[in-house]
Amino acid sequence: MSFHEKSNIAMLLIMLGVYGVYFGGAVLGILTADVPPEEALAATNATMIITVVAVVGLAIVAHILIAIMKPSEADDSRDERDKLIEMRGDQRGGVIQSVVSLGALALAMLGQPVWLVANAILAGLVAGELVKAVSKLIDYRRGV
Repeated sequence: MSFHEKSNIAMLLIMLGVYGVYFGGAVLGILTADVPPEEALAATNATMIITVVAVVGLAIVAHILIAIMKPSEADDSRDERDKLIEMRGDQRGGVIQSVVSLGALALAMLGQPVWLVANAILAGLVAGELVKAVSKLIDYRRGV
């Protein structure tokens, strides 16, 4: 398994874990608790920032550990296969991100609270990255 494939798996697991807790706990909790928009905005602002910082921190630690385990593979050399897999993943993830972004735009046009629109945008970014990571994982396993 190459460094890029290990990196992809690590990022997929990190995003599923951290954003799963965020959307499953914080956002879903606010939606079901019927909290006023001002309180929901205050509650999600700090939580969203902490979540993004946690993803970045865990990604750094994961990549350092992957590089330490096999330093010979930790170079950034990419062959044609890696570039093609990256491109295909970007295309597939971009489609999902675009569709969800249109949904977030519709929420804004319908006058929904700011915290809901911001979380819809974040959900689009996360969904796009998850589709990209799964697509890359499938392409690495199946071969391109």
